[in-house]
Amino acid sequence: MFSLMANCCNWLKRWREPARKVTLVMVGLDNAGKTATVRGIQGENPQDVAPTVGFSKVDLKQGKFEVTIFDLGGGKRIRGIWKNYYSESHGVVFVVDSSDVQRIQETRETMAEVLQHPRIAGKPVLVLANKQDQEGALAEADIIENLSLEKLVNENKCLCQIEPCSAVLGYGKKVDKSIKKGLKWLLNNIAKDYEAIAERVQRDTAEQRAQEEQDKKERAARVRQIREERCNDDKEKERRRVREEEARTNSPKMDTNREEEEEDEEEEEEPDDPRQTPENAVSAKTGEPDKKKTRKLHLKRKHRVDPLRTEAESPAPPPPPELFKPLPPLANRPQPNGDAQDVVL
Repeated sequence: MFSLMANCCNWLKRWREPARKVTLVMVGLDNAGKTATVRGIQGENPQDVAPTVGFSKVDLKQGKFEVTIFDLGGGKRIRGIWKNYYSESHGVVFVVDSSDVQRIQETRETMAEVLQHPRIAGKPVLVLANKQDQEGALAEADIIENLSLEKLVNENKCLCQIEPCSAVLGYGKKVDKSIKKGLKWLLNNIAKDYEAIAERVQRDTAEQRAQEEQDKKERAARVRQIREERCNDDKEKERRRVREEEARTNSPKMDTNREEEEEDEEEEEEPDDPRQTPENAVSAKTGEPDKKKTRKLHLKRKHRVDPLRTEAESPAPPPPPELFKPLPPLANRPQPNGDAQDVVL
């Protein structure tokens, strides 16, 4: 009688409890059958499923649990995003392709990375050995041995359950019983330690958000610094270009000013006419040559002058042209019978 009343009280207590929200991450190599498993649990046909690019989110209800499953893509380039979902997960579903013996080593390494992550270690893990309907699929014992599953779960203190299954054999109420059994085991183990796991999820999520905010600020600071450096470089190039243009523009004026200064200095040092200097006068009287070295005249631009010419240097006048030839001398030739003489030309 008392046991019946106790059972009734426990049943009423569980019935009045609100539904618990649980988040699961489903990971595994590409082509392992993760999306087909999720669709079968959800009640959709798992046939002809396209590979998942990124992730897909599925919400469903299992008993007193409101379950959210993140189906994460298994390609090598996509596995880097898995760690972003570890903090808010209460448990892990790892799907293995039992028929792909060639990639079993890669599967073991990937599982080790997942279980060793600090935000996954200690949480319950369900391993689904999928594709048991295909020829050559590994049995449960072979998968445990090849994956070193017992060693991994003991090192990381994870509760683990392995279930051989085939996701394409049914869906909805006809889904593979091993999948239903494994999912039930996972949710029950989460419920046993729900408060501690929920507290850990809340703490890890807050830390991850803080880290993401810090990373965002650092990226913004780096971007701002790069933009400032580029802006400063552009300003420096513009200033250098302006200086070069000014130098090219002012160079003729500077040359002209320099030439004018040199001309002024020459005019101060030497008179315009060297013939009128006292030294030249003395040398002209004494007949001695001028020992002072005269500066050579430089022809400046826009100030060109004709060189001075002295009398000695003046050229001789050309001879006059011969307009008439000289006449020969006259000869007297006597004329017969006459006194006058002929003039011979």
